[in-house]
Amino acid sequence: MLANGPKIADNTANIPSPYTLETAQGFIAAAADNYRAGELLNLGMHVRETAELVGIVSLRLNARHHAGHLGGWVAAHARNLGYAAEAASAMMGFGFTELGLQRVGSQCFGRNQESARVMQKIGLRYEGCLRRAFLKNGVYEDLLGFATVREDWERAL
Repeated sequence: MLANGPKIADNTANIPSPYTLETAQGFIAAAADNYRAGELLNLGMHVRETAELVGIVSLRLNARHHAGHLGGWVAAHARNLGYAAEAASAMMGFGFTELGLQRVGSQCFGRNQESARVMQKIGLRYEGCLRRAFLKNGVYEDLLGFATVREDWERAL
């Protein structure tokens, strides 16, 4: 399974390792429920030429504040090929143009410089570090915050 492996589990908030079939089935059921509730959009990240599934990109919605939170992961064999940036940029554009969002942001662990680079590449601005804000496997992790607002995104087009 694409989501299986320690690197994905180590760099995401809620993906376990090993990633079992039961875990995948639970993810799919929850994704459908969250989509129907208007809370979360999960989309497969596919290679354009082959349609191979290489990851997931997500947008968690806060309807009250017209905001979205980007997330996702890329399979080990497909990293550093631009798929994450392309998918996250498209999802952010969808959020602004189709959903009327005013703000889109994301977070990553302080040690995850690959994700931090993706966020900056797609135009999210570094907003700061939440020190020791997330307990992951018994260790308090720093969270780096990134975001952009509609007018900055439009100006960058």
